[in-house]
Amino acid sequence: MQQSELEHYERQLSTLLGVWAAGSVIKGGIIALIGHRTGRKQWMRFGRQNAMWGAVDGVIAGLGVRSRSRRGELTPEQVEFEATKLRVMLLLNALADVVYIAGGAHIAYHAKPGPPEVTSFKMGRGDGVAIVIQGAFLLGLDLTFARRLSAAS
Repeated sequence: MQQSELEHYERQLSTLLGVWAAGSVIKGGIIALIGHRTGRKQWMRFGRQNAMWGAVDGVIAGLGVRSRSRRGELTPEQVEFEATKLRVMLLLNALADVVYIAGGAHIAYHAKPGPPEVTSFKMGRGDGVAIVIQGAFLLGLDLTFARRLSAAS
C-alpha cells in the first residue's frame, strides 16, 4: 500500500464519520427539542442520545483529520505500520460497537415506563434505541474500512 492510498482511506473514514456526526447532532437536537416541547420523554431521550454520540463522533473525526495533517512523508514500512495500526483499531472498535448494540438493546428492552427517579439518571427506551442505531452504524463503518485496508495490503 502506498501513502496516498492510506490517506485516501483515512480521508474517506473521517469524512463519513464527520457527516454522520453532524447529522446526529442536528437531527438529534431537533428531535430532542420536539420531544421536550411536546412532553414526549422518549423522543427527548432518543434525540439527546443521538446528539451526544454525534458530538463524540465529530471530535474523533476531527482528531483523525488533525493527525493526518501533521504527518509528513512516510517510508513504505511506516505506511504498512500505520495501515496495520488503523486496521487493528477499527477491529477493536467493532468489538466495542457490538457491546454498544447489546447494551442499547438491553436498555431499550428493560426500560420502565414513567419518569426517571430524581436521585439518579435513568436511561429510557429512547436512549437504548439511539445507542443501537449509533452502534450499528459504527459497526458497519469500522468493519467496512477494516476490510478495505486488509484487501489493499
